[in-house]
Amino acid sequence: MTIWHELHTGVVHPWLCDQFGHLNVRNYSNLFNEAQFFAYARAGFPQSVALKHGGHGVAAICRTNFLKELPMGSLIYIDGGMVAASNKTFTFFCRMHNAETGEIHATSESLEVFFDPNTRKSATIPDALRPFIETQLNGKDEFEVQPDLPRAISPVHKWFETHGGVCFPWHCDQFGHMNVRWYSHFFDDAMFHAWPKIGVKWRDMETRGVHTVTASTTTYFQKEVKSADLFRIESGVGRCGNKSVTFSQRLVNVETHDTHASQSVTEVFFDPDTRSAVQIPKDLKQVIEKSIT
Repeated sequence: MTIWHELHTGVVHPWLCDQFGHLNVRNYSNLFNEAQFFAYARAGFPQSVALKHGGHGVAAICRTNFLKELPMGSLIYIDGGMVAASNKTFTFFCRMHNAETGEIHATSESLEVFFDPNTRKSATIPDALRPFIETQLNGKDEFEVQPDLPRAISPVHKWFETHGGVCFPWHCDQFGHMNVRWYSHFFDDAMFHAWPKIGVKWRDMETRGVHTVTASTTTYFQKEVKSADLFRIESGVGRCGNKSVTFSQRLVNVETHDTHASQSVTEVFFDPDTRSAVQIPKDLKQVIEKSIT
């Protein structure tokens, strides 16, 4: 049980769409992240209140499922609520709706850790916040229990470097580290490069009348990325099915070689004419499978 709150509204502007004519993966993350800040406020302890009790929430794991595409011009609203809590964590579940049809187009489940900004470590949720949490978890609104969040990406036979970047100050939020949405931006850029790295060029897909779309992502935030950090992203194929391919990705600090974040991405082959999933062309599937063995 929970209490559903309306958290955010938006419009799918042209500059939020990719070359495939729909809202790009990274911009779902932008919108869900805005909603997440409001989720704390609706639960009764916005950032200002949480900080008075020694901390605030930070994302540890975030799973997003892309259920139906959002074309340019779509009006959206996001609702959500707290669905679980432990001594140190809160779990929120958010739904992105088409405001005109009411259909759910995407969902985001976020495991958040209570974080002490002085020690830069997780901390026990203060007793003063417990009444707010209990109110949310004892709400009258129904919530369908989701599968457990996986705790790690799939192993990969061969890694490819697919992106490199710098964490600039404008990538950081008020908590002094790179904001959640930018991980999505960088991982999505890497995914575009991952296909030609394994031997499947975008031009090859186009000539066969297909391209890929993201069905789901699960991102693990393992260590903060701070302003001026240099990083690279490595990607590799974990699994290949008949219509979909699952990649594993990791964001690595160039200087320390520490892994700061990792991501599992499931991509589906998509027919742009029928706007539906299709079988992976046989010759492309053979190329993909070579990167697994």
